[in-house]
Amino acid sequence: MANRARPTSPDETDDGPSDEDIAAFSGVTRACPECKTELYDDTELCWNCGHALSSAPARKPAWVILLAVFVLVIFLFALIRW
Repeated sequence: MANRARPTSPDETDDGPSDEDIAAFSGVTRACPECKTELYDDTELCWNCGHALSSAPARKPAWVILLAVFVLVIFLFALIRW
């Protein structure tokens, strides 16, 4: 593989990353959103509080939603019958 020479003319130069990019991507750690413990970027679970660090928000299980609907229907039925 041949080494490529760096651009020398002003039209070909790259400005490089901005100061904001350097600040955002320079560290290899991040803070846990729950307990603020410093964790490595690739960590999926906080060792201190157990908080899951996945990017997808957690959904409620289907049985919880069905139970809530069932309780609401029973409540409305009892209210109508009363």
